[in-house]
Amino acid sequence: MRISTTQIFQTGIDQIQRGQTELNRTSLQMGRGERILSPSDDPSGATQVNQFERIIQATKQYQRNIDNTQPRLQQEESALQSGTDLLQRARELVVAGNNDSQTNETRSYLAGELRQLREGLFDIANTKDPNGEYLFAGTKSLQQPFQQDGTGAVRYEGAEGTGSVREVAISANRKVPVGDTGARVFMDIPENDGRVGAEVTNREPGSRLVVEQTGVNDSAALTDQTYTISFEDLGGGEIGYVIEDEGGAAVASGPYVSGEAIVFDGRSITLSGAPEIGDEVVSRPAQNKSVFETLDAIIAALEEGGASGTSRANLATASNTALADLDAVLGNFSDIRAEVGSRLKSFDQQKDLNEDRLVDLNSAVSEIRDLDYAEAISRFNQQQVALQAAQQTYTQVNRLSLFDFL
Repeated sequence: MRISTTQIFQTGIDQIQRGQTELNRTSLQMGRGERILSPSDDPSGATQVNQFERIIQATKQYQRNIDNTQPRLQQEESALQSGTDLLQRARELVVAGNNDSQTNETRSYLAGELRQLREGLFDIANTKDPNGEYLFAGTKSLQQPFQQDGTGAVRYEGAEGTGSVREVAISANRKVPVGDTGARVFMDIPENDGRVGAEVTNREPGSRLVVEQTGVNDSAALTDQTYTISFEDLGGGEIGYVIEDEGGAAVASGPYVSGEAIVFDGRSITLSGAPEIGDEVVSRPAQNKSVFETLDAIIAALEEGGASGTSRANLATASNTALADLDAVLGNFSDIRAEVGSRLKSFDQQKDLNEDRLVDLNSAVSEIRDLDYAEAISRFNQQQVALQAAQQTYTQVNRLSLFDFL
């Protein structure tokens, strides 16, 4: 077989170019510290690295979500604590206002302080986060959630219902609400114990009837019926009560004893003072009230005064109702604060899990992609020797020409 001079030269050049390519590739690997420079170097390894890197980027985004959201929840927790402090003070003022040592003038001062507390609570309800978004507006975070009309009544204009609160992903399978709506925190609060309520719906002149307390005596027997308690003269200076259902049928009756609980339909109601014939008390399922309505009612009662007689009975009833409703608001604040604390704790726990996951993922990527320097240096030296040999061989072969011997 004959080998042409051109073929010999081309073979030598090919060997030199191949050696240079391999040497350059190894040099680039050593410079970058990576074994896989292109998918063709290790298709399977490159695929695994891409998958791991996507998971790493997603996990880093979860960490950023936590870092961005955590301050907002911490601010909500602080706002609820401030609201709790205001309500505790309001409760103290209600107790003081119901004391017989107070005069109408001092009660007006107490009402004035309660108005200031109410305004403070209104400001808390309209708190903004560092980004300028309203904390208790839900998804309508750029719109002021609480407004007052000309009469001072407060209405909520933020988001409500399903999807009213944004959720942030803190892992592939876990989302956490980033706040609570103002409707839940300040507006839709079940009165009293959340099950039953009572109020004087008709008071005759001279009446000193006071609603002291209402609650559930037997939850299994409790219904959602509304009952009316009226009073009748039993003769001999004795007064009796009659309880009628919504249809007007009498369901219970008996002599009225001030301070003694009246038990019926799984509930109990304690009345005190001297009622008048014609007074009516309604016992009904609890309704939702806003904290502003609760404060407005007791402020109005204090400003009306309660020196004696019927006005004193009105104030006592209003005070008892306000104390029960304020306790309900405080309980609601406490429950929401507990949930916020739970979310913050879950953030801390998930953040630690994500950090551990990132360490594991980066370690896995490193094992697949990173270069073994000892092996690479040895290979680099071998390739360098091979390239030098190819170059020297080519030089010698290049001289094998008949013209050199003529």
